[in-house]
Amino acid sequence: MKNLILKCLVIFFIGFISESKLLAQQELKQPNLRFYLSEDKSSYAGAIFVNQVWTRHIWNNPDALGNDMGGDFDLAIRRSRAIFYTYLFDKVFIYTQLGSDGNSFKLQGNPVVSLYNAQTEYIFVKEKFHLGFGLNTWNGLSRYNNCRLLEYLVVDNPGFAFPLGGRTDKLGRQLGIYAKGTIGKLHYRTSIVKPFQFGVKENEQIQKVTERLNDNLAFKGYFSWQFFDKEATLMPYMTMNNLGRAKMLNLGGGFYYHPEAMIQPVGAGFEYPDIFLFSVDAFLDLPLKNGAAITSYLAYNNYNFGDNYLRSAGSINVSNADPTSALKQGIGNAEWEVGTGQIVRGEAGYLLPGKGMKNRFQPYGAFTWKNFMVLSESSLQYDLGVNWLMNAHNLKWTLQYSSRPIYTTVEGKDVWSSSKGQLILQTQIFF
Repeated sequence: MKNLILKCLVIFFIGFISESKLLAQQELKQPNLRFYLSEDKSSYAGAIFVNQVWTRHIWNNPDALGNDMGGDFDLAIRRSRAIFYTYLFDKVFIYTQLGSDGNSFKLQGNPVVSLYNAQTEYIFVKEKFHLGFGLNTWNGLSRYNNCRLLEYLVVDNPGFAFPLGGRTDKLGRQLGIYAKGTIGKLHYRTSIVKPFQFGVKENEQIQKVTERLNDNLAFKGYFSWQFFDKEATLMPYMTMNNLGRAKMLNLGGGFYYHPEAMIQPVGAGFEYPDIFLFSVDAFLDLPLKNGAAITSYLAYNNYNFGDNYLRSAGSINVSNADPTSALKQGIGNAEWEVGTGQIVRGEAGYLLPGKGMKNRFQPYGAFTWKNFMVLSESSLQYDLGVNWLMNAHNLKWTLQYSSRPIYTTVEGKDVWSSSKGQLILQTQIFF
């Protein structure tokens, strides 16, 4: 297994570099819908709108007895967002995001529009020191935890990249105070947050480690060294697929720390483990000759939620199977997503030669290795796909097949016994 992982790392991060021939940096495009509020253009307001729609076939998980549960075909609204921002006199930045995610044919009632971001930022030293307040996504941990949803290489973020999702954060957002900036080649983002309350109260019924209700502050940060071109960091997000529009090699590391956020039964009493998560990662995006480009990402994540913590999830799970006869990981497309243990993620894509950003094709691949404390075996899964960039990321089609591991219990041990998958066609439009 170690040799296999090593080979994956070489293929996904280093393999392309040996034949690359770099071109000069191209100017990054700004959002199209922008209105200047002053003659010197020091104040402006803008908006971004995006729809991501999935057409999908899922090969469902078998039940606990190994019976095949068939498949599901569906269409779903993965994301529909509206983003509004205002920049005033080089002193203040206001950012608000509304939207609705994960709407499928199983939706009961009308879609719910949620508030994703509501943050106000004060600019004390332009680019070097900004201080912000509110519901924000200036996260710690990893680049993926700060990623720009409009510029993925793969069809979507891997669920483990947001390990607190549905628990103490709201889709990667928490209420807090953050400080961020870029000094030389170093970019930093740090924050103190008040996580959303989630979990149980202390009682005799707790059988395993789980989240507990508490009001402790949490601390997080992410730091990256930008070897070549600097990224624009006025918005909270980092690209995962820059299409060779700049020469980028960024190495980063981050953490998330929430003291005594968990509760774990020990003997006749309880312990209160901290949540401590950290990651190191690298992002590479380079232009090549003839308009081609390579994009790659590699990350090591180490998660600690307390002994034997494990949680499953399935993105927009539409299965009608009976949960009482399901595998431990769940029905439909559920998989063991987050737990105490280690995760390695690698991605690589190649933008085929061409001119401009219209009607370009970008094949890619990705792998994820997970090694969770409570499971008897680690697992390896993959994604294979292609992006059709009708007009860069603004008008993009993505076709992707993804595998997921199936765990069964054999002689009291949870082992990786087989794999299932799903095929997704995503259409993305934003302006």
